[in-house]
Amino acid sequence: MSTGGAEVQDVEHELTLPEELLLLVYDDERGSTWSTSLETGLGGAVQLDLSLRGRVDVRDGDLVVLDGTPTGEPVLDAALAEVAATSRPKPPKRWLGALGKDARAASLERLVDRGVLRREDDRVLGLFARTRYPEADGGPEDRVRQRLHDAVVVGTTPDARTAALASLVRALRLRGEVFRGQDRRATDRRLEELSEGDWAGAAVKRSLDEVMMTTVMVATAASTTTSVT
Repeated sequence: MSTGGAEVQDVEHELTLPEELLLLVYDDERGSTWSTSLETGLGGAVQLDLSLRGRVDVRDGDLVVLDGTPTGEPVLDAALAEVAATSRPKPPKRWLGALGKDARAASLERLVDRGVLRREDDRVLGLFARTRYPEADGGPEDRVRQRLHDAVVVGTTPDARTAALASLVRALRLRGEVFRGQDRRATDRRLEELSEGDWAGAAVKRSLDEVMMTTVMVATAASTTTSVT
């Protein structure tokens, strides 16, 4: 359902990390298939995207704003303003839930604005309101998955954004969902290489290390809780 070659190409380059992550995990009918860790993952994606853009860094263990210039992306700019406005700096792990809390709905609506998804409001059994986000143009998601496939399965050298997304996939234990049918050991090994590689500058790497460590802990705890209940 392409909206036109040139427009799709522009859309692809404009996608943020939170949007790319949502495209990987969002099911047209059921919504997110990864609800327990969604806020944590999106919070990590927001921080990594801001780091890649040179807007934030980790200093003395705390997330700080280096450049408050708006990015033009509503989700990222809201997060940037929130971090800048805090009276007491906090470490990245303390920001994961706060920055991810509103990122899901806002990123889905942004993907609607871009023409990647469409919004449908209806009622289940005529009683319960429901909002779905079916795919309007599958091209952007296909290209996100192709970038990951090339970097992880084929082994090509990714750009920093793709390596960051691969690191999130690893931390959130999404390998099986994103790389279905691929060799588990090989993909696990490659994801580890990318997560620990030198693809990022010092500022991004500090944010990545902090975010990944905390995201793994939260995702593990959520997985354990789900299995127990």
